[in-house]
Amino acid sequence: MNSLFSILLKNLILLALITISLVFIFTQYIGFKEVRYVFLGMGLLYVLSSCYEAYTLSQVKQGTRKFIYFTDGFLAKRIIKIISFICIGVLLYYSGRSIIKYMSFLCFLIAFTEIIVTIWRYLKHLCFVALEDDQLILSTNKINITSATEIEKIESRHGLMYFINYNKKAITLRTDMMIENSEFKLAIDAWINKNNLTEKVVKN
Repeated sequence: MNSLFSILLKNLILLALITISLVFIFTQYIGFKEVRYVFLGMGLLYVLSSCYEAYTLSQVKQGTRKFIYFTDGFLAKRIIKIISFICIGVLLYYSGRSIIKYMSFLCFLIAFTEIIVTIWRYLKHLCFVALEDDQLILSTNKINITSATEIEKIESRHGLMYFINYNKKAITLRTDMMIENSEFKLAIDAWINKNNLTEKVVKN
């Protein structure tokens, strides 16, 4: 419930910011002085709600051990998104129309928020792999969850682990990039045995 609320809260704040920007650009109801305070206040709320969303989405059952999983792939996607919004923001800011440049605030805000959330995830270890009962939980750019009963086969090679479901969707883990690599291998072996998945492990 909290995770759903956090997602709705963040999106509602972003929608409110877009609406305020359009009202400012196309009407006279919001002045240049007032819009700066509105943007500042709403922008701060957006950053906080994004951090709250990242926190709530990473919650697992109490007592479940998490293994930190902060990969290059996670950083690459975030960096691409940040650079993209900064570039769009710069283009809007230098568009030649003074009032349109205020729309660049939204782009810069999203880019800044991505930076803050990425740092927040790193400091609070919100990117992880967790083994919760019969579920494998992967938290990076999004939450991926698969249960033991859905797994068709498990492959491991060259520092990678593939958990392939019957619907052919797969969760891929770079175990060679995990700080607690050896601990995770022991935990995943125990999880496989506990959930009777030994016969589904493909030896390479």
